[in-house]
Amino acid sequence: MARCIAGLVMIAAGSVVGAGASASPMPDASSHAPLAVTAVTLSVPAAPIPVNAAGRITLVYELHVANGGATPLRVERLEVHADSATNSTPIAAYSAREIERNVKLLAPRGAPTPKALTPGVRAIVYVWLTFDSSATIPNAISHRVIFANGDSARGGTVRVRPATNLVLASPVDTGDWWIGLGPSNESEHRRAVIRVGEDTVPHLAQRFAIDWVKMDSRGEYARDHRGRRNADWFGYAEPVLAVADARVAAVVDSIPDNTPGENSRAVAMTVGTVLGNYVILDLGAQNGAMHRYALYGHLKPGSVGVRIGDTVSRGQVLGAIGNSGNSDGPHLHFHVTEAPDAATAPLRGEGVPFTIDTFVVTAHDPDRVAKRAMLTGLGPHRNALPVEGDVIRILPSKRP
Repeated sequence: MARCIAGLVMIAAGSVVGAGASASPMPDASSHAPLAVTAVTLSVPAAPIPVNAAGRITLVYELHVANGGATPLRVERLEVHADSATNSTPIAAYSAREIERNVKLLAPRGAPTPKALTPGVRAIVYVWLTFDSSATIPNAISHRVIFANGDSARGGTVRVRPATNLVLASPVDTGDWWIGLGPSNESEHRRAVIRVGEDTVPHLAQRFAIDWVKMDSRGEYARDHRGRRNADWFGYAEPVLAVADARVAAVVDSIPDNTPGENSRAVAMTVGTVLGNYVILDLGAQNGAMHRYALYGHLKPGSVGVRIGDTVSRGQVLGAIGNSGNSDGPHLHFHVTEAPDAATAPLRGEGVPFTIDTFVVTAHDPDRVAKRAMLTGLGPHRNALPVEGDVIRILPSKRP
């Protein structure tokens, strides 16, 4: 499996609910001040954006529970309420055991890795909610957390943003592609909490990231079944394509490829090398001063054929799939972020959902099937987000 940078399921009022966590401020969420109760602060730094994934309308976000008091706390129950009606029946409720499977504890910088929600520690709860239709999605949500000592805390109302209108072409060419790491509540991308520089609140640029791994008709990713050399991988040197008409905002093209392998890295991993060679496209302004940026990571060195400032057309070749950066084997890492500029877009932007205009699901990863994971149904799909474990076919389309 090609590694990149590195649900609770229950029925509720016309919706199927799952859970998942990690983020950083977006204007929509920050306009709703969190409410601190008994020295606990609840907040949702990145307000959710509905997207069509695995045949459902999905809300993916993180609830931050910050312990600002003097004693350790244990979360016993989490409730999600429609709008601000915290006295009503919750649309989802999670037990302590369920929360433990979907939480990450984050200590202040320089502190040891926390093992509990002790003073100064932040719990990031990954939430993944799915609904039968757009009509059942609330306009806003709020949260109530109950602790083992009987105390509780309520957070402010968070507006649900409009459903994504970002419909993209495929970033890869024709053929069968395994969504090896992709949208799910358990994905390494989903759990990748990143603090850069002096950031105190983490970012989740990879919230909806996809690793595209090319497969052959037998479901193999490499010609020798092992992929010991980059050239043995079917995806190696395959073109990566512009997902929309856009402007090139950033380019890196000088990091050598790794030899395939989990611990094989050609250069030391830093904030500047973890993505390997990459291209960032500016997809245009969105949400006031914010722009949406599409990032293509782990590209083959010397393959990038565009420069900063170039205007590209949908379907235009940008470069080729490689194995640079924090990558175990050749694949394309692709994600979209919302950020104020190209400099913050790669890892300090907030991951936002997108859909692929057309694809066909031909198979599913057996491991994901065994786990009863949410997967996209077999057959053709339009304007949907592929999820982790899907094997999808990209059909030929007209290229400029």
